Amino acid sequence: MALSSNALCAKAKAMYGYRIGEEGYSDLCRKQSLSEMVTYLKSQTKYSGVLEDINVRNVHRRQVEAALNKEYFERCARLMKYAPKKNQDFYSQEVIGIEVQLIVDKVVSIKEKDQASFSLEIPDYLASKMSFNIYGLINVDNYKDLVTYLRDTRYYKILADFDFTAPIDINALERQMKSLFYSTYVAAIKKNFKGKEQKELLDILSTSIELINITKIYRFKKYFKESNETIKNSLYLEHCRMSSSMLDTLIEARSAKELMELLANSKYKLYLGDKDYAYIEYYVEEVRYNIAKRYMRFSSNAPLVYLTYSILQKVEVDNLKHIIEGIRYGRDASSIEEMLIFA
Repeated sequence: MALSSNALCAKAKAMYGYRIGEEGYSDLCRKQSLSEMVTYLKSQTKYSGVLEDINVRNVHRRQVEAALNKEYFERCARLMKYAPKKNQDFYSQEVIGIEVQLIVDKVVSIKEKDQASFSLEIPDYLASKMSFNIYGLINVDNYKDLVTYLRDTRYYKILADFDFTAPIDINALERQMKSLFYSTYVAAIKKNFKGKEQKELLDILSTSIELINITKIYRFKKYFKESNETIKNSLYLEHCRMSSSMLDTLIEARSAKELMELLANSKYKLYLGDKDYAYIEYYVEEVRYNIAKRYMRFSSNAPLVYLTYSILQKVEVDNLKHIIEGIRYGRDASSIEEMLIFA
């Protein structure tokens, strides 16, 4: 077990060492087209392999983003190969997260009557780890068949009890599915690890859940006019460590601006840089990034290193997607760079 743990840590830290740095991001932000960006990624970064089949003369945004997602899954899969067999249910939580998102995406595609929008850009290694044949989802085109297809999975009860009559509440379905995912994740951590190791893993997971809740509250305050009860019912409360009084204070904020002021004086201030926060996603991702970076640099604990590497790699992929979006809309390099999280 010690050998496999050491190998996982060494592999993760080596892969982290090849991350895109400040100079690389600066160069990418100054590209004038998606073709130029892909050419740079092919020649100057570790994304060359996943992008090799993309023709830079005829490149599309969705094609590149699908390749970046695939690279994220590939890197997680490489690390999972080093995981001790007795802890596989912990390392397989990434797989459950993918399954949940695929099911929600399939429901959306059925709702929108747009089967072409359902994507399965997942490496074969990870697909083989799924609890059901994900490729069978491609031909499912109605809710009844979807429920039947997933009859023997952990997701069946949620789907069987869900109200699929119009109008379908996608947010309610996603909340139930992700609540199941988080509960499964917590159970796997408690089963596989003890003491300080368990506490640190639960700390990272509960922080992630808190930040998702903060994002939800902010969006309700900024874009929608919903009651405080509706907002609270949309949150993941089961494994959120934030006190109920603090949660109520955030929910009762009169505006998105007031919410951000409350956060600026909270415990999360310790993990923030000097930037102003134009949008909530940047705020929460920087908190997650800085916490994960701290563990990646100083921990030699395999499960912690794996979990934090997956967070850091996801941030890098999101950075590249922000650059793609910035280039697409002709934004200047400095404004694109302000949206990125790195150090």
